[in-house]
Amino acid sequence: MLRGFLVSIYAFWCINAQAQERSNSILDFEYVVEFDNVTLSAALRQLNRQTQINFSYNTMIIPKMDKFSVTYDSVSLRSILEDILSKANLYYREVNGTIVILKQPSTDRTIKGQVLDVETQTPLPYANVFIDNSTFGVATNREGYFEIKNIPYIAFNLVVSHVGYEPKTIPFNYKQPLQNNRFIIEMDVEEVALEPVEVSANKTRKQRKSDRRLLKRFEEDFLGRDSNAKDCRIVNPEVLDFFVLDSLNNYEVTANDKLYIENYALGYQVSYILEEFTFINGTKTYIGKAQFTELEPKSRKQNSRWEEARGKAYYGSVNHFLNSLIEGKVAQEGFSVNTVQFDSVTSEYSTPLNPAKLSEIIRLEPSGKDLEYRLLGSSDIEVTYTKGFEDQEYKKLFRSKSKSGNYKYTDQKSRSTISLSNDQSLTSYQVVGMDISDVPLFQKSVILFQEKQPLIAFPGYFSSKRAALYLGWWTWGGFSVKLPLNFRPKEQDQ
Repeated sequence: MLRGFLVSIYAFWCINAQAQERSNSILDFEYVVEFDNVTLSAALRQLNRQTQINFSYNTMIIPKMDKFSVTYDSVSLRSILEDILSKANLYYREVNGTIVILKQPSTDRTIKGQVLDVETQTPLPYANVFIDNSTFGVATNREGYFEIKNIPYIAFNLVVSHVGYEPKTIPFNYKQPLQNNRFIIEMDVEEVALEPVEVSANKTRKQRKSDRRLLKRFEEDFLGRDSNAKDCRIVNPEVLDFFVLDSLNNYEVTANDKLYIENYALGYQVSYILEEFTFINGTKTYIGKAQFTELEPKSRKQNSRWEEARGKAYYGSVNHFLNSLIEGKVAQEGFSVNTVQFDSVTSEYSTPLNPAKLSEIIRLEPSGKDLEYRLLGSSDIEVTYTKGFEDQEYKKLFRSKSKSGNYKYTDQKSRSTISLSNDQSLTSYQVVGMDISDVPLFQKSVILFQEKQPLIAFPGYFSSKRAALYLGWWTWGGFSVKLPLNFRPKEQDQ
């Protein structure tokens, strides 16, 4: 009896303690808040200023352009958060006085389907079905069925490939319903596979030597010259064919099968459908579809090294820049933007010494599709990343020299000002009496827009792979620094 009485007292004390803890929670304090046509991220910043409560969240999960207006009069923070977060499929937790905002589990974001031959309607087993530039993918079973689970809440391109068939790409919108649907994907037989095979004579020694030379060039141009490249290799180079285009040694590469790349610098194996590769007058273009598979680390140390290398590859990249543009955090993330003009006489690019405001150079507007935006601007742009520096090998190869042997503050393809680490700036082709190898230079790249008002989509990519060409730093790393779009640095994870 005494034991029952003590248990009752203890239970009563626990309930009282929990009730008091709940009543003292920062979530139960009431506030008067007015949100006037603001985005969710702006609303959270407003709540932070008004309540002095810290919010922690991955910016990638916050809707970028959706705005709302609502007023709360003496309403608990708990109710305010539940209301504004539920619309974005988010929820929160209170951790030591900080409100941690998380994305609802994406277990309902699943795509199912069957892959068939378009003519015979027979199932195609072992077809490869994956989301382009991601780690999400599966093979179809013997009946041609597939299922990909836990797909992020983003727009994506579903790629289907099978030996002897034309690869197929199917775009899916952010809010396109996937549940309760079984998608039928019909594949066309590859035309090349129907043509008779012509057996050619063995290549001459000169041709084989030319192929080896072009393979070496291709490995440098495709994989890149970044320090990662030495730990990155093409597993099956025999599927490649090389073509010299002219006397200037411009060349083209095609592949008669998937290209497999092992990247032991970042910890990925990549299956790549190479659709186009050209190197013409110093500008390389490669277009394809990539499926990433994480390699198994041999130790915790190797896993940590891969995580660090992946973060380094992401920061300052094209994807990082486009994400910062979507989020309205270009300067905060370390980027600055300038206009670029092409001089047809010198075949070089120049930039003004006093750049206009970012909003006057480029800006985004909603395209009408969720998580997709139209990029508006009047010229090509130069992008400088002020939180990273060019490495010595890059400067040796691509920074031109004066007659005295000192490096000029320009590169051979992109004449422009170079921002120094101490926020100084030097004019184009200004020669100074010091070796540039002693001066840390911020990473500088050029985007040449190939389409007017190109579309960019979250998370940080051009909707059309032909929308832009790159010069400068972004061409240095090549494929050896390429990451799946669903990757985010560990510091941003919740």
